[in-house]
Amino acid sequence: MKWIVGCLMLVGLGGLVPPDDPGPHLAVIAKTGPQGEGSVAANVARDQLAKRGVEVLPELLAAMDTSNAVAANWYRTVYEEIVARELARDGTKWPVEFFKEYVSDAKRVGRPRRLVLGLLDKLEPAFREGWIPTRLDDAEFRYEAVGLALAAGDRALKDKDQTAAKAEFRKAFEAARDSTQVTQAAAKLKSLGESADVVQHLGLVTEWWLVGPFDAPQKTGFAKVFEPEGKVDLQAKYLGQGGTEIAWNRHHESDTLGQLDLNKQLDTTREAVGYAYSEIDVSREQAAQVRCGADDNCSVWLNGEKVFGRDQWLNGTRFDRFVTPIQLKAGRNTLLVKVCQGPQHKDPEVPNNWSLQLRLCDEQGRGIEFKPALP
Repeated sequence: MKWIVGCLMLVGLGGLVPPDDPGPHLAVIAKTGPQGEGSVAANVARDQLAKRGVEVLPELLAAMDTSNAVAANWYRTVYEEIVARELARDGTKWPVEFFKEYVSDAKRVGRPRRLVLGLLDKLEPAFREGWIPTRLDDAEFRYEAVGLALAAGDRALKDKDQTAAKAEFRKAFEAARDSTQVTQAAAKLKSLGESADVVQHLGLVTEWWLVGPFDAPQKTGFAKVFEPEGKVDLQAKYLGQGGTEIAWNRHHESDTLGQLDLNKQLDTTREAVGYAYSEIDVSREQAAQVRCGADDNCSVWLNGEKVFGRDQWLNGTRFDRFVTPIQLKAGRNTLLVKVCQGPQHKDPEVPNNWSLQLRLCDEQGRGIEFKPALP
């Protein structure tokens, strides 16, 4: 049956496929999708490809550079079968130079690049050691490269070479995008008398006007509209929770990673909504990202237009929990953030955190340059 399906598939491609041409088989797999779409033909194509030797790996890896996760998984099974078989043989002539070129292409998808690096570990065990330190600007391998720079800085300190240590820690700080690595590198630099601005590096917004709590029973806060959503008037006073009068208050957040604790800044409460407002100046129009996290949830308006909202409770304020593309205009930009606070957790031992963290960065996670411009 599989042979019949294979013949029909090849005829449908316009005739018999030359035995040395993997292209049509790769194309069949490329058409697969969710819920088993195209899987019968793909299984035949997969089996044909898996019979090939290492000569097919360059085209196979090029095909794996795809956003189609289903097709990528089919390709991966072929890759793994060929590699396992050929590693068990003697005399295989591997396309090592192609592998090095492929793994070094930061524009390619990360997972197959890691598969290739794992293979290179077997073929040339010394390659990784010299290659990873060069990947500071490579999103897929940046974390490992920064880790090596931090370790090199520590070794230099142990050897009492402060100049080398400063250079390594500075290199790590400039390349790092992971919040833990950024703060580690900054702490190392500051211990050596060097400056390192974590807030600027990550694009954290730390200058705010805050108002709340507004009353929002149960989990109604996300959908309920309060006055600041229609117009931000920093001189206005509002009816707050419990019938109290509330007003905007200026706040500078000093937390290393810019996380606001609204229980401290507004009130320790439940079933409520608070708002945070900021203004920034940027030198030019540019594409950027707003990355944020909130407990319980948040909505974000940029220049009066809602760009993000997630009706999801008990999120926790994890760094870069949500990522949304935005377009900043040259000059003044306004940010309004709504942060909801839900009911008490069913486990009374679980604290009801009410928090917000927000930053503005490029697609690689480096903070964009802006100046706080709050009145």
